[in-house]
Amino acid sequence: MNKCLFTGRLTKDAELSFLTGSGTPKMQFTIAVERNYQKDKNNKKVDFINCEMLGKHCENLCQYVTKGKLILLEGELNIDQYEKEGEKRSFTKIKGDRLEFLGGNGDKKESNEFQEVDSDEIPF
Repeated sequence: MNKCLFTGRLTKDAELSFLTGSGTPKMQFTIAVERNYQKDKNNKKVDFINCEMLGKHCENLCQYVTKGKLILLEGELNIDQYEKEGEKRSFTKIKGDRLEFLGGNGDKKESNEFQEVDSDEIPF
């Protein structure tokens, strides 16, 4: 089974186009995903993953898929191959089935760390 989940931030606004012949809407975007394990916490490793979604819902959804938003994308991994100047090449993309907004945008910094609270502020 080919199923994957990625959480990341959109690197730019999504682009909407239509497939030739059928006219099916196609939305393309890229997400930046931090790697889970990293030796050096100061130099985080980030992967930039190309994504696409197909379907009528993409026409409306595209206006909300904007730079900086944190999303969860569920879909399948596709490795497409092509030939250029006699050399075989390949590229990887995620064909999304489901997209969920996780809140927050590029303007606000989110933190999962605890903040110190003065003991006078605790009501008990």
